[in-house]
Amino acid sequence: MHVLFHENPPEVYKEARKVAVAAILHTDNANHFAMIKDISQVYEAHEATCEKQAGSSGMLTEYRDKILEPNRLLWLELFLHLADVSNPLKPFDLSKTWAMRVLDEFFQQGDEEKQQGLPVGMLNDRDKVNKPGSQHGFITFLVSPLVVQSVNLFPDFMDLHVEMVANMEKWRDEWVADVKPSDEELAPKNADITKCRATSDRLLARRKPQKATPTASRGWSWSNGMDTE
Repeated sequence: MHVLFHENPPEVYKEARKVAVAAILHTDNANHFAMIKDISQVYEAHEATCEKQAGSSGMLTEYRDKILEPNRLLWLELFLHLADVSNPLKPFDLSKTWAMRVLDEFFQQGDEEKQQGLPVGMLNDRDKVNKPGSQHGFITFLVSPLVVQSVNLFPDFMDLHVEMVANMEKWRDEWVADVKPSDEELAPKNADITKCRATSDRLLARRKPQKATPTASRGWSWSNGMDTE
């Protein structure tokens, strides 16, 4: 039977509202690097468990108890923020379409800022921002650090990192076609891509099967944090 959100018991409503507010507030990029620090600390404190989980075919009890359970609100905040910046993790044609729409919106804002004599935002000046180049910077400095730490903790996100590296290569190629850079200008972007590709290789290598005992015939419910048959 369908139950409206406000028809839940007061304590359930209060907790659900608390989670929703916290997760939405953490989509603000002002919290981005603090979130990377928070999830990095969880990984560093439980690296051995995360690595063991990466090589397992099921959910390990120690992974659930040490990592998932104690940090449920953090993970919900992470998942919503990761979704919010996930455009570079989509197939390139789709990613490019939305990136261009976002940049067009920035440029329209920049046009208004110029008309009103206001300082023009860093990404808002259509006369200065190279579209493919801006996407390389967005991925390298903002998205990639978050994705790497997310995959460290949640190995099943591995495909997101692989897609991200492929997109970096395509944006590099479009930038080269557009700008015709010198070898010296191209080198930093190639270095960024090489570094990210090496990280992908490391993360993929973790997925090799290891001898570990998963929680037999059980799943994990985000709704109550309990094992489900």
